[in-house]
Amino acid sequence: MKAILVSILPALITLQLLTVNIKSQTSTGYDSKFVNQSIPDRMIPGQKYNLIVTFQNSGTVSWVPGEVRLKLFSNEDSKSPVWAVSELDLTKTIESENTATFEITVTAPSTAGVYKISAQLTNSAGVFGDVSKILEISVNNEVGFNDALNSSAFVEQTVPSEMEAGKSYKVMVSYTNTGKTSWDKGNYRLIMLDAAGNPLTGNFWNSYSVSLDETISPGGSKVFNFDVVPYSPGTYTLQWRLASSETGLFGDVSNPAVVTVTPVPEIKNEGKSGKQ
Repeated sequence: MKAILVSILPALITLQLLTVNIKSQTSTGYDSKFVNQSIPDRMIPGQKYNLIVTFQNSGTVSWVPGEVRLKLFSNEDSKSPVWAVSELDLTKTIESENTATFEITVTAPSTAGVYKISAQLTNSAGVFGDVSKILEISVNNEVGFNDALNSSAFVEQTVPSEMEAGKSYKVMVSYTNTGKTSWDKGNYRLIMLDAAGNPLTGNFWNSYSVSLDETISPGGSKVFNFDVVPYSPGTYTLQWRLASSETGLFGDVSNPAVVTVTPVPEIKNEGKSGKQ
């Protein structure tokens, strides 16, 4: 029994210290909530990839550049950074309740294998808040050609949740090119999908795709700004995804946006009638 206690004592001390650190950070107003991430699950050894991780400031103090950073974690037994970079500085102040999206370029390990990756925010006092979802990435030379060629990471979107049939509304959807080839004007477009991830058809909206109007190189981002006009009342779950004229749909699907379309209001004649 004594031997068992001795063997687990270091782990208990480590857990206690970690708990104390998180509590002390929370008491100072620093806290974070993991929102989402876009990280390829397959990579080619030695190639560069863009990762996107988003956290919400769920604390009471602002995150300031130079103080708050994103920290990457890899395999527990690694003695050096697996991804050639381990931290990324914040580029702008993030107020409480707002989100910070980190775009970090990593180099896949030169040796094939399965590698873990996760992220957490840190400051001068240590890490704080949520840890991102831990992913296992397969690094090998057998990644399909199309997988390496076309890849996209969803960044953010702005979609009105309520619309009136027949009226025009502004929509913004942003993606980053995480693949190995440029997105050329005329060959790539943004496609509107239904809740199941299938391209929308029918006479419900004015348009179901947005053509790319500029070339986006690997690592670059594109903000699609466009107008949508709903034709029929109802509740729609909309998503978007990029597509190539050669390989079809690829990359991340945007977050689902639930839109309620109301009928055109009836115009009542409230004029008073009188005898002539």
